[in-house]
Amino acid sequence: MYFEFISPEPRGATWSPAVDICERTAEIIIFVEMPGVDRADVQLSWNDGVLIISGQKRQQPPDQPVARYLCVERPYGYFRREIAIDIRVDQKRAKAELKNGLMTISLPKMLLRPEE
Repeated sequence: MYFEFISPEPRGATWSPAVDICERTAEIIIFVEMPGVDRADVQLSWNDGVLIISGQKRQQPPDQPVARYLCVERPYGYFRREIAIDIRVDQKRAKAELKNGLMTISLPKMLLRPEE
């Protein structure tokens, strides 16, 4: 198995963004749906082969006045996704972009040396 989702909604998380993962010849691409999430509110980290995507989706932007909601159906609050990746990737060359509510994370594969 290349990937393993660890606790899709860990304790303390109030929602969990949807994730798609695809493999290309030279990289792994992870797509994370995050509509309404500001890039400054997302943290990416790596721990022992596990990519951790965490952050917060705010109900109201900090610069907006407080409002009294009559109906709330969209999820808000803290989120965290942990994805164990069983492919050697070059963490130093990893890139992430959040555009139009979709975060694209590119994890370049480590090139194997001939003796490996």
